[in-house]
Amino acid sequence: MASQPIKLGVVGCGFTGRQTIFATTVISRMTTVALADLDPARRVEVAGEYSVPRAYTDYREILEDSDIDAVYLGTAPDVRLPMVLETLAAGKHALVQKPHAIRADEIIEMADAAKAADKTLQFCYFMRHFPNNRQIRRAVLNGKIGNPYHARIFGKYNHIPPPDDNYRWLHVYGQKGGALGQHYSHELDLAWWWMGCPKPEWAFGAKHVVYPAYDGPEGAADDYFTGLVGLEGGKTIQIDCSRMVHTPTPTIIELYGSTGAITGGGISRHKDGEFIREEIDEPLDIQHSEPPEPRPVFFYEIEHFAMAITGEVEPDVSAADAYTFMTILDALYDSAKAGVKISIE
Repeated sequence: MASQPIKLGVVGCGFTGRQTIFATTVISRMTTVALADLDPARRVEVAGEYSVPRAYTDYREILEDSDIDAVYLGTAPDVRLPMVLETLAAGKHALVQKPHAIRADEIIEMADAAKAADKTLQFCYFMRHFPNNRQIRRAVLNGKIGNPYHARIFGKYNHIPPPDDNYRWLHVYGQKGGALGQHYSHELDLAWWWMGCPKPEWAFGAKHVVYPAYDGPEGAADDYFTGLVGLEGGKTIQIDCSRMVHTPTPTIIELYGSTGAITGGGISRHKDGEFIREEIDEPLDIQHSEPPEPRPVFFYEIEHFAMAITGEVEPDVSAADAYTFMTILDALYDSAKAGVKISIE
């Protein structure tokens, strides 16, 4: 553990940037010392709310700040690749918000740059870091539900983002800003990770554009997305997700195995005509500090990043996982656009 907190610069003061800064206010390992955002009102507001000492307009000012050890990049994916490369070239560790890139090959560029700079590169999917989710993964990999063969995700967000400059990418198809990439890729990644990250082999997707707010050449982003992913060993993941369907049904994420299922954060079994619920008590693979209440939503992820920088844990999401998962997203988006099944090499 570092004797002094790691000094973080935050690029992008939208929801995820705010939550990252909030997390560093209660984590002893890391503190936010600077932020950057093009929106002057948002920049001033967030700096004041969390007492961040330096507020910049241009993210390059963060890269030039010799006091900063690491950078969180919470910007739109269509501008993220050069920012990540420049951050690593500036000798700073990088935490990359999802969607991690426009296409999977960009993640290879990021990973090569991190290796050349000898800096930590971690990608965001905060749900992986929740203790119960880590226990679930360990239970699945230890055979507690037998052979996991299929995961099912059904999610409804019920919010259409405003069509302004800050949210433009959320309305452009293929920039990973629709119902799948922006919202329910969290659950898709989680299900895949619970299963042990099996090699993806193919994907088939379909989309509905119900509330188009962009008429450019790429087409409007998905308001509803449905897809099926085929994985090594015959395993599959099914996803149905929307950002507006006018019903309040809660999100469902379940994983089915030959002797039980993961549902509602525990294990369910059907035995002698009855459903039996079992709590998961697997030991945690990573020990975090005790979070305060209310707990910042990114608490565990940001602390993990700090521990990865000091060499106590491996980055999670790693570049290898981020690349493979992005090939799944790419294939789903390509399939929905072309109307054909896409093989994943």
